[in-house]
Parts: sequence; structure tokens; C-alpha cells
Amino acid sequence: MQKTQTPKAPKAPEVAEDHREPEAHADPRGGSTRPWWQSTLWFLLAAGLALVILSAVVPLVLGAGPVDRTSPVRVFFDVAGERNLPTWWNTGLLLMAGALSVAVGLLRRPTRLDGRGGWAAWGGLGALLALMSLDEFAGIHERLDGLWRRLVGDNPLPAFEWLMLGVPVAGAVVVFLWLCARVLPAPSMALYVLGIVVFFLGALGAEAVVVAAGVPLDSWAYVASYHVEELLEFTGSALLVVAPLAAVRLASGGEANGLELTWHAGRRRGSEPARPSSAMR
Repeated sequence: MQKTQTPKAPKAPEVAEDHREPEAHADPRGGSTRPWWQSTLWFLLAAGLALVILSAVVPLVLGAGPVDRTSPVRVFFDVAGERNLPTWWNTGLLLMAGALSVAVGLLRRPTRLDGRGGWAAWGGLGALLALMSLDEFAGIHERLDGLWRRLVGDNPLPAFEWLMLGVPVAGAVVVFLWLCARVLPAPSMALYVLGIVVFFLGALGAEAVVVAAGVPLDSWAYVASYHVEELLEFTGSALLVVAPLAAVRLASGGEANGLELTWHAGRRRGSEPARPSSAMR
């Protein structure tokens, strides 16, 4: 009777379970999960879309015409307005993007992953985005028409005269941003460049189309165009916010039962630190 109990058949499933456990632990460590900052990006994109929809719906609910801004409610939610909710949102996004750029640059500086000019690149991006935030709030670009008239004379554009100087200024901004971003980790560089291109596609492209097509500024077509413009600006600003976050890598700590924070290597450095820069348990 005892000899019939000696076979180890019942223990076979336990061995199989032991083999499956390391595989389960290896999956989250394998880097196959989506970037941790994507949820932040989706939230910012959804919030921007909600603001645009709200701006478009309010005048329809109020029964207001395309240029009727007598209602303070419409003025507060209108994406084409100044010093209201949409302006506060976009200003805040650009300022946050600048602050995060400086913060990440300071944290990465001791690792020297971005080369000698890494800190200058992060600081330059932070200053640029802070200036863009100031311009969004104060509308500095809209005063470029006056500068054009002083320097050149009459403006050939029938509307949005600031574009004559705004386009070359935007080109200089894109070049400066690219010069800074090209030494950063590839994910951050891609998001910075994509963000600024989408932003200016709205800020300049939409208004240039209005001028080229001769869209009347008192029509619903113009109202639709500036809602598309602001949606592109919100999208570009959201991409710029997560761009510095893309230089940070979070992974489960395994035996530490926490989160390990490491850095993506800069484009001028071919290796990453062997140890995590910090761990959160």
C-alpha cells in the first residue's frame, strides 16, 4: 500500500507552476507596456477637445450670431477670446511644459547623459516655452502688425497682418527648438518637434488659410476655422507638456516591490546608467 504512494505524480503541477511564475514577473519588466506618460497626454487632449466643443456649443445654445459676443458667458468660453478659460488653459500648458523642461534638465544634469550642452538645451527649451506662454497670455504676436508698418509701411494682407512677421518668427522658433531638442533622448525630441509643428500649424496655418480663401470674418465658416486652430494649438501644447516626461523611464522594482526611475540616454551618449537614479518604494 505504501509503495503505491511513492510516485510523485501529484507534485508535477507544482513544478509547472514554478516555471510560470518567473514568466509572469518578466512581462512587466520587458518594457512592452505603453509609456507611463501616455495617460497624462490623453487627459490633456481630452480636456482641450472639451474646451473647444464647449466654445462651439455655447453660442448655439444662446442663439448668438457668429460675431455676437455680448453675452459674458460666450466671452468666457470663447476660444477666440482673450483672458478667459481657454486662454488660461493654453497659457498654463505652455508654462507647465517650460517648468518641466527645466526640472528634468536639472535632474538629468548629474548623469551627463545629454553631453556637455545638455543642461543648456533643457534650459533653452524651458525659456522658449515660458516666452510662448507669455505671448499666449499677453497677445504679443498680435502687435507685430504695428512693427511691420513702422519698418516697411503698408501691410499687403487684408486680415491677420501680424502674419507677415509672425511666419519668420515662428520659423526661427522651430529652428531654435530643434537645435535644443536634437541632443535629448529620441522620445523627447520627437514630442518636442511634433508639438511645436502642430502648435504653429494651428496658430499660423489656420489663419493663413482664412486669408488665402477670403473667408469673411463675420461668418460661421470663420468661427469653425478658429475652433480648428485652437484645437491644434491645445494639441501641440499637450505634446510639449509630455515631451520632457518622455525622458523619464518608470519600471516596476521587482524585488524592491516599488518603482524604479531611470533615464533614457541622450542622443549624444550611447549608454544608460547601470543603476536606477532613484527608487520609490
